[in-house]
Amino acid sequence: MSEEKTYLELSQGDSGSHKFYELVINDTQLTIRYGRIGDTGQTQNKTYPTPEKAQAEAKKKLTKS
Repeated sequence: MSEEKTYLELSQGDSGSHKFYELVINDTQLTIRYGRIGDTGQTQNKTYPTPEKAQAEAKKKLTKS
């Protein structure tokens, strides 16, 4: 299975907030990286029993409000 990557940026001019959120799915592994743009940020790694469960968790993270 190939790697799937989603990268989002949020920049709010009024508050000076510039953040990123990155999700990478590689087979059963989900890596989430987030923080201020320009910084390394924080990283979380989690392995799921199947690639489908990793994809479902990534989708859930993206649709969270």
